[in-house]
Amino acid sequence: MTNTHQQLNDLMRSSFGIDNVVDDYKDRFEQDIKNLIGKVDADIEKFQDPEQQRDLSIKFRWGHNHDFGSFKLDGQMGDRHINIIADFINYFDLPFDLSGKKVLDVGAWTGGISLVLSAMGAEVYALEEVVKYSSTINYLASAFDIKTLKSDPISLYKFDEHDIYDYIIYSGVIYHVTDPVLSLRILFNALNDAGKIYIETFGINPGNNVQPLAVVEGPRNVRGGTKEELNRGGWNYFLPSKTGLYVWMDTAGFEDIRVSDMTANNRIYSCGTRKYHKDILRAGLSRPDIR
Repeated sequence: MTNTHQQLNDLMRSSFGIDNVVDDYKDRFEQDIKNLIGKVDADIEKFQDPEQQRDLSIKFRWGHNHDFGSFKLDGQMGDRHINIIADFINYFDLPFDLSGKKVLDVGAWTGGISLVLSAMGAEVYALEEVVKYSSTINYLASAFDIKTLKSDPISLYKFDEHDIYDYIIYSGVIYHVTDPVLSLRILFNALNDAGKIYIETFGINPGNNVQPLAVVEGPRNVRGGTKEELNRGGWNYFLPSKTGLYVWMDTAGFEDIRVSDMTANNRIYSCGTRKYHKDILRAGLSRPDIR
């Protein structure tokens, strides 16, 4: 564990334990949270056919490890909310102190990364299309009286904010979306000039082939678990290589792009800067009206 990991762990413990919960929530906080775990609710998401949807959108799962002091929750992603932000700080120059900065957290799940960013001083907008998870983030913001954290349950493709954010965290999401380039263009538009995007994604290692590649996996490829228990994973669309991710980012308008080699667990990290707003190639663009 690096010093940055330890600092972030300490920051989370000191900021978001049961002692930090405001009085209106203290007596019911633990039970409220535990009541969410494993709850099956498709109606709230308003799906046409729940059978076609991923398990995580139907059955509530906690996303990240969290020690609340009086109780602990083990999340499906473990400590990745800490590890990913620590890696962005250590290797891609994300500032540790985000005081006065506006940060967009895309695909926030139950808010692990959003809470880390809030503890670092940022004003955080958490974009999470699954209603039950977005509501959980807002519950945590209220329970901990975080006035600088808000979430809305909208798709990234309906997000249309311009020239607002200093930083965007796009972690564990781009391989789950149907149109990676459009998603990046939407986020390019949301940044201020000189704003930066930080990406973490599952990817492929093509060996000595340096061509920009992406594997089409398709959302029907699910991994592990059982349908009956709603505990399967998967639902990926396109898995990029290192150079493939670079081309996606370059196409969307980012500059000063840095992309890591693949990690031991098949993840790729990158960052890029919106130096100024510029147009992109319009031929074939899936949303011609996009800025």
